[in-house]
Formats: sequence, structure tokens, C-alpha cells
Amino acid sequence: MAPKNKNLFKSFKLLDAKEILPQKSDKADFSGISGIAYDKKRDILYAVSDNGLFYRLKIELSKTKREIKRLEIVKVSRLKKSDNKPIKCKRDSDAEGLSLHPKGLLVSFEREPRVALINKKGVIKESLKLPKPLRKKSSYRKKNKMLEAVLYHPDFGVLAAPELPLKGKNPKLHTIYGKKIRLHLPVSGSLTAMSLTQNGNIVVLERSFDPIFRDRKITLTLIDPKNSKSRLIAKLKSADGYRLDNFEGLTHIGDNRFLMISDDNENPLQKRLIALFKIKEHPL
Repeated sequence: MAPKNKNLFKSFKLLDAKEILPQKSDKADFSGISGIAYDKKRDILYAVSDNGLFYRLKIELSKTKREIKRLEIVKVSRLKKSDNKPIKCKRDSDAEGLSLHPKGLLVSFEREPRVALINKKGVIKESLKLPKPLRKKSSYRKKNKMLEAVLYHPDFGVLAAPELPLKGKNPKLHTIYGKKIRLHLPVSGSLTAMSLTQNGNIVVLERSFDPIFRDRKITLTLIDPKNSKSRLIAKLKSADGYRLDNFEGLTHIGDNRFLMISDDNENPLQKRLIALFKIKEHPL
């Protein structure tokens, strides 16, 4: 994924990256992954797809935690409504973000903007009330650029962010919305995921694609929610030799190591990539 002898960022180190090849399994095709969350206590990597599938995965690293040895699908099912019936309608099943929560997992949905609390079998237990600016579909800029990322923060509760700034808001500033907090960062692309660090800061993932020059960019930004300060961690460009794709999932797996995964949009021309990286978390 990375060009040789390239280390442009003091707070970021790409450790490993691999293409996820189709598995000879009847469990389902690992495609369209849009959100991931790692449960350290259970050693399970959860994932959701924009087709409404819910995955339980096993991720194995090397002893040095610098290499991805294996990623295996353990179980896959459809996300289910509270009555235990599968969510089949595309409008209702477009899951985009995933985050651990003390009572299970949080899932954000795009085309019908909402955040749901699910159990670890993928069954919706409760629909949560969004901050007021995020409730109306008409507030979003595009139908497929609505509610994207979700995160549970132990101090600030449920945080959610649209892929693009809302209508009428500064188009050069992303906003992360909480019940009693607003966080801002400069726009470098579409905001696709958020993850918590071990010190309670937030890593934000953005991605962009230039259809003319075929150049992909991935931006990682660190935000301190206590003082709203932010700092660029890394800006990776395919033009610099990085092998990139449509990265949409991000999760912390411990020791300031993170996994990042791409959504192939069920397009044979795109790749399903998983990347392992480490950051240095200096005070902001």
C-alpha cells in the first residue's frame, strides 16, 4: 500500500496493508463494508455493509503487532429490526458507521438518517434521537451523502457526523454533532469514519477521489473534544505511490494501533483493502 522509503508524517506509521480476497465460504461475500468496530474483550471485529449485512470477524496480527496475518469471517447475518425480522429494504438497511457502546453497538444509517443501538447479534434494540440539525433529510446536501459516521465517547456520549457539511453550513468545515457538543475540522474530503483513541481523543477519516486524474486521497485528523483543537495526522495520496481505495471503516484495536478498511462498492474494478497503522498521540 505504501511507497518504499516514504515516511512523511511524524505521528503516523503505516504498518501493514493487504487486499481481502474472496473467501471460499458459504457465509457471504465480504463486499460493501462501510463500518468496523473492534471489541477487545471478546477479540471480535464487527462490521456492517451498506447492504445491511452484519459480520463477526476474527483478525489475527503477528506477535510484533506489525502485520496482519489473517482476517476470517466467523459469522454473517442481516441486521434485524426489533421484532427480529431482517431489514431488507435498501433505503432502511444502508448502514455506514459502527461503534462500540456500553450496551452493544451503534450503527448509523444513511438514506434514512438515524442511529440505532444494536446488540452483538445485530438486532436493533433502540433508535436514538439525533441532534436536531441531523434529523431532516432535506438538511443534507445529497441523497447519498447523508449521515455517515458514528462514535460513542465515554465523556460526550453519542457523536455523529454527515459525510458532507449540511446545507447552509460552511462548506469548508466538517461538523461532528453531539447532544451538547459541536466539533469542527477543515474539509479535506468526505468524512467517512471516526474512532476513539486510548486517551479519549478522536481520529477522523476522510477520503476523496479525483475522477479525471484518478487520484485518491485519505486524510486522518486527530481532535481533542475537550478543547476542540485538531491536528493533521496524515494525508496519503495515490499519486505519491500509496495503494488506496474507498476507505470507510476505522477502529482502534489497542496500543494506538488502528484498522482501516475500504468499501469496494461491489465494483470489480475496486479493491477491498485493510490497513494497519499506528499513531503518536501528542497533546493537542
